[in-house]
Amino acid sequence: MKRALTFLLTAVLAAGCLGGCGKKETAEEIVVPIYKTDKIDYNTVTAEIGDISQKYFVEGRFDYPYSEKVAFKKDGIIETIEVEDNADVKKGDVLCTLNSDDLQQKLDEKLVYLERARKTVRTLRSEGGTANEIQYADTQVQLLELEYEHLQSSEDEYKVFAPCDGVFRAGRNTAFGSDISDQRGAEAIIVEGGLVRADQQFGTITNHSQRYIICEVYDFVPENINFGTRVKLQQGKTEEEGKVVDILSGSNAGMSVTTYVIAPPEKTELGDMQINCVFEVYSKLDTVIVPSEAVKTSKERTYVNLLVDGTKIEQDVETGIEDGERTEILSGLSGGEEVIVGT
Repeated sequence: MKRALTFLLTAVLAAGCLGGCGKKETAEEIVVPIYKTDKIDYNTVTAEIGDISQKYFVEGRFDYPYSEKVAFKKDGIIETIEVEDNADVKKGDVLCTLNSDDLQQKLDEKLVYLERARKTVRTLRSEGGTANEIQYADTQVQLLELEYEHLQSSEDEYKVFAPCDGVFRAGRNTAFGSDISDQRGAEAIIVEGGLVRADQQFGTITNHSQRYIICEVYDFVPENINFGTRVKLQQGKTEEEGKVVDILSGSNAGMSVTTYVIAPPEKTELGDMQINCVFEVYSKLDTVIVPSEAVKTSKERTYVNLLVDGTKIEQDVETGIEDGERTEILSGLSGGEEVIVGT
């Protein structure tokens, strides 16, 4: 029995040794795998030294930006209104006429005196009047003729003429205009038979003598756009160049409006559709330039990714002007660096 127990313990120990040896051998054969990644293929460009212009992109259209006011030259009573709101007019057209009965009376009276003076001259010459008498009578005729012509010319003061070709817009206090209710206390309503005062506005005429391209910018005034600024005009495949000839300020619906008036080339192929206007307002020469898509922002940082010996490195930069596709780098790059724009 003792020998059998001893044999059993020996067998267990042997099995334990064999088991232990087996585990150790297995541990020694385990190998940790090393995964190799493919090399990332970055799209890069070289930071270049070149010229760049700051640009603004604004939609434009052909239009008539100028209007001229038309007003009464004297106090009077309106006899006829000869134009409708939004009507096309030609320069010199009569738009409105005041009653001129008082003028006609003066003309009739002056004509009577003039005819008497002329008759006197004829009588003196036919009946042998002295030279002094005839000369004096001739002088009186000449003076009366001048007075009569002056009165005739004053007839124009009773009329409102169109100062240019265009479209008539009735004034706010015109009966056939709009928003007249809030003007009743300020000045008389313009209507046939109504009393008006000198310098009271009758309406405006949009001047159609020349068309321009206009660009309207709301609640923002771009920097460095001045008279003479060049503007690239793009419409489909057509591309031309114009320049700023006027800058108008106004308001619309509570917002400030800056209107840039652009003269296109004398012979233009641009049509009435929308025109893309590119203002080239400021140029920098011999400066570091990178594609705008390469410039990144994160919180308060502005940086670009560089590729240095196959490794991507973030580089803080300070940016300057942009032209829509490229950005100026004021500091952080010196030119020649490989800048990552994508993978």
